[in-house]
Amino acid sequence: MRQATMTWIDIPAGRIGVDPESGAVAMVRLTEPKTHFVRSSTGRGLLRLAVPLPDYPSHFIETGIHGRPEVEHDDGTLQLTYRELASKHHRAALHVEITFTPADDGLVLRARVHNAGSERVPQVLFPRLLGLEPIGGTSRARLQLGRRRILPFQELRMRPDDAWWLDRGLQTYVPYGAIDFAMKWLDYGDSSRGLTLYSRDPRYTTQGLVVARPDRGVDRVDIHWAHYPFIEPGTTWDSGDYVLLVHPGDWYAGARAYRSFAAARYPYRAPRRIQEALGIRSVWPAVRNAPPTFPIDELPEYAAEIADPDLGLAELCVWHWWVRNGYPIVLDPRLGTEDDLRNALRRCREAGVPVSLFVSHHLVRNGPETDAEWLHLDATGQAVTSDWTYGPGFLPVFPVAFLGTHTMTRGSALSSGWRETGLQAYRRLLDLGATSICFDQFSAWPEPNLNPTADGRPDEEGERLLAFGNRARALIRTASPGGTFSGEHVTDVKVPVLDYSWEWCSAHQLADAAPFRYVFPQFRLNANVNEHSRGALLAFMEGALLNVMPGSMHSRRLADCPELLAVLRKLARLRRRFLRYFTAGQFRFLEGLRAHACAARLYTHGDDVLVITANPTDRPVEAAIEVDPTVWGRSSRPTIATVYDLDSRVVDATPVEPGTTVRMSLTADDLRVVEFARRQEPAA
Repeated sequence: MRQATMTWIDIPAGRIGVDPESGAVAMVRLTEPKTHFVRSSTGRGLLRLAVPLPDYPSHFIETGIHGRPEVEHDDGTLQLTYRELASKHHRAALHVEITFTPADDGLVLRARVHNAGSERVPQVLFPRLLGLEPIGGTSRARLQLGRRRILPFQELRMRPDDAWWLDRGLQTYVPYGAIDFAMKWLDYGDSSRGLTLYSRDPRYTTQGLVVARPDRGVDRVDIHWAHYPFIEPGTTWDSGDYVLLVHPGDWYAGARAYRSFAAARYPYRAPRRIQEALGIRSVWPAVRNAPPTFPIDELPEYAAEIADPDLGLAELCVWHWWVRNGYPIVLDPRLGTEDDLRNALRRCREAGVPVSLFVSHHLVRNGPETDAEWLHLDATGQAVTSDWTYGPGFLPVFPVAFLGTHTMTRGSALSSGWRETGLQAYRRLLDLGATSICFDQFSAWPEPNLNPTADGRPDEEGERLLAFGNRARALIRTASPGGTFSGEHVTDVKVPVLDYSWEWCSAHQLADAAPFRYVFPQFRLNANVNEHSRGALLAFMEGALLNVMPGSMHSRRLADCPELLAVLRKLARLRRRFLRYFTAGQFRFLEGLRAHACAARLYTHGDDVLVITANPTDRPVEAAIEVDPTVWGRSSRPTIATVYDLDSRVVDATPVEPGTTVRMSLTADDLRVVEFARRQEPAA
């Protein structure tokens, strides 16, 4: 395409060219280092609509290919209006407006779709980044999400002779709301430059990313942001604002831009004891399909092990105390009576240990106790089932092919009955003496709910789930001001609702969550820690909430794990010494940090810098780090580099210039903390 035909929009650090003939983004350019993320127009616009026809259900309409826009300029905003969109199969009564508004933080994109027809529109793809170049080469180009990195030219590839159906190996779908796509934010590029796109819409609706290579033989990738609004006739769908920007450097600059929006919009409000704690403890009185591990009246013995404040473990989370998932939520009678549970919770409370009861009712039972209105129904109108039968005596332990003791069905927060039944159960648990509640699978299901009894739009389960969480949190805080509401699958919009996460995530996996931690540095993402001290060291390095569970689901006593117990005490002391970096500072991951022969993470508080280094190996190493604060915009100035060992002892304190190599010897499974400050921190 000739550049003369394009409408150019200047944005910070770059320019964007829009093809006025189609409304397609024809050029995305970063000024320095000079980079073209998109070089030419495909003729396909920013928006695509699913418009199923009786004899062509996969029929779609997209701007550009199926209609030319009217172009208007108004006070710096470029507006494209599509008054008519028609494929060769169908003329759609749809009115589309797309606006491009340059701003200080990037280019603001917004779409509105009015359905003037007679059939609802189930899916909208907007915005779409089409024809993205392999930035840095096909081996380095990456799509960074909040808790996952995708290498599209490595992961989405097919041999030239691969005849797999519909070329499915060339695309992937990542739903929003669980772990991978944990923020409505993405950054495409490599370690030297990036293109960031994020949403300012605070609604928790069904959505996801389609990442696709349209041609296996061409090194280009498309990113489609998918929504499922089911736009009814006579109504209008509004995308809310999306911000597009380009930047030099790795994903950090894009994450900073999103943080400037998200920090105020999604505030973290956990009790102080959780924000300051080293971790929590989780136990299983029973493991599914096996004899109980311990009766409920022994729960206070587990609580007594974490009552010592020097351990820094904030509460005791109890799993598998109930009979089965779903409603009603009742105690497993093999563990004792309800009075036994009440007395056990009282004794824990008297020992100064809050107890969080883990609940699992987003999955409900296949039986008469489950109301049909509670169910999540898919596009076929059918309930969605899953079999969670597992146990230590099976081979394999999961899945089990010959028995189905825990076949479950998806429940839905789009049912008022489901919500009220849950809240009533919570009142009962709080009356029994629980301080806190932990929610299993606190995420909307990845596809719309088509149950005709739903009390919201098909894509709005997330909105109802957030409302449920806020009500649950209020109940808990009324009963106990220091109580917590925690859960699985934290995302940006859930940060104000969840006090910490409980996820099946080990410390060595938390590096994947670096962008999320960068945007929400104070949120307590958990890392599960077994009896091996390595997990505890890495979790501390990551700033995680240590979920201490020696023996995993077999719930070993801490007294039987003396090495772990000793390490926890040492880490708790280090956390107290450097608490300001964790509760009021900025997690920077590897920004401005180079680490040699060790794992390391960088934190800042004002002008001061903290680097935690760990040796997660079985052999000693000679490690080294260098810090360059100018990378994140701080001035270059001399400091004192004070090195602390795992026992909080100062092993070295040396004046250094920025970029000076700090060397240290680490034994197997060892840790050092290095603080760069103008003065040495006094001994704790």
